[in-house]
Amino acid sequence: MSAPAVTPEEIDQLYEKLKREAEAGGYHLNPDVEMTKALVKGLLVNEKRYGYLACPCRLAAGQKEEDLDIICPCDYRDADVVEFDACY
Repeated sequence: MSAPAVTPEEIDQLYEKLKREAEAGGYHLNPDVEMTKALVKGLLVNEKRYGYLACPCRLAAGQKEEDLDIICPCDYRDADVVEFDACY
């Protein structure tokens, strides 16, 4: 099964939205924009697959009820920030 197509425009649009939301909440996206946009692409692929922004660093079950904890921003973000100074 191949990944759903995601356009550079979709990536840029979601990247800017997430950047605004993160900064409004006192967070900052990774300054490595290329890496961050690769993760944003993963979010978009998962949204097209499952209908929701499942975190690409976790394995989604494909059932929203089962994946509520990994919908971006996931429940593990704050713990990861405390432990690693960043979430993936």
